[in-house]
Amino acid sequence: MMLPGGSVMTAEDAGIDLLYTSHAGIDIGGTRARMRYVDPRTGEIRHVETRCGQYASLDDVLRACFALAGCVPRRLVAGVAGRVLPGGDVHVTNQPSWPVFSKDAFAAAHGIDLRIVNDLVATAMGTAGLDENGYRPLLPGEDRAAATARLVVAIGTGVGAAIVDADGNVRSSEAGHVPWQPVSGVEAELLRFVRASTSAPVVTVEQVLGGLDGFRHLYDFLRARRGTAPELRTGGADAEIGPLITAAACAGDEFCRELLALYGGILGQFLRGLLLVSLPEGAEIWLGGSVLQAPRVADLLMAETPFRERMVSRGAQHADLMRRVPVLLITAPDVAVQGAFAHSRPRD
Repeated sequence: MMLPGGSVMTAEDAGIDLLYTSHAGIDIGGTRARMRYVDPRTGEIRHVETRCGQYASLDDVLRACFALAGCVPRRLVAGVAGRVLPGGDVHVTNQPSWPVFSKDAFAAAHGIDLRIVNDLVATAMGTAGLDENGYRPLLPGEDRAAATARLVVAIGTGVGAAIVDADGNVRSSEAGHVPWQPVSGVEAELLRFVRASTSAPVVTVEQVLGGLDGFRHLYDFLRARRGTAPELRTGGADAEIGPLITAAACAGDEFCRELLALYGGILGQFLRGLLLVSLPEGAEIWLGGSVLQAPRVADLLMAETPFRERMVSRGAQHADLMRRVPVLLITAPDVAVQGAFAHSRPRD
């Protein structure tokens, strides 16, 4: 919330006498923040939401959520799109102008028990509580009932992954920032193109799969390679190109379908690598994020791209294992905040 002149409004500015509530969970992405909390007046579970771009810091976003809810949680779990440091401090990846958030200082100032986790950890936590209305199968595995671990991958602005082991423990990762290695000749061309475009010493998975950089690089690469491309950009906003590409591909555009075919192969290869590193047996893949949850996109990737072929890699080591792994799509829109909320409940 903004005051006249552009300053950020806090709970004190709003003149709200905030009550305490028992617990709450917050999901803070690069664009929006959502809080799920117990209304201290009625005991009902409620939600508030705000856009992150209008605030100057993570502190301000949290205080704005408290003001919108009219209460401060005694226990708070916040899933944040950024790398969480050992002490719980965090810098939000897609808000580079924000200062590093100090967990202990904020908790002390507001008298709360605060836990900060990566947003993919919150998403992975949330998958445990989903019923059949919160997900759907994309590729069948041999036996879902035998699955004992989950690889959770979300692609929105960036790429994130978390692992849930057989005991329910969640491990975070920075999988989107691992180096990407091409397999085909076209992918080798793409690698050279992205490296030349960015002057970066390493091309990461996020630079070819992320909803912002990935789609922009794939679009520019194919346009240069083919000499033509549909005009998808509006107002010069690169952030809009991903949804435009996926919508055009689903509508049958040849260029965008070629782009998604390239994308699907790279995604399948990426998931194969993550599975081999982290979950050798009894695993299932859960996919989410705005790119993959957009209408028809996941189905198109499964049916009309080399996704499964590259994930299984017939003839390669452990192809039989890869063939048995079920792939599911998270359809619940608020799984991360559900996970944060579930883990904020006081333990007896």
